[in-house]
Amino acid sequence: MIGNHREVAMNYRAIAKGLLQEHPQTIAVALARLEPEQAGEILKLLPTFIQADLVTRIVQIDQLPAEVVAEIDALLDQLLRLR
Repeated sequence: MIGNHREVAMNYRAIAKGLLQEHPQTIAVALARLEPEQAGEILKLLPTFIQADLVTRIVQIDQLPAEVVAEIDALLDQLLRLR
């Protein structure tokens, strides 16, 4: 998990809205990088038609290149600033 995202009070609605602008794989990786409680709160706010797909993608995440993880971490940082 991303340490600096752990203790941040999140605006889950703003994050969910921002994530919806991204590709489902990016959303899945972003959710997987958060604490489970945070990811669950955000997942509940996403449209039901995408929730099952995201869970499937999260389960299937293997090792990602460091540059991809860094890009997604930057996206999370940006979304967390919306709080």
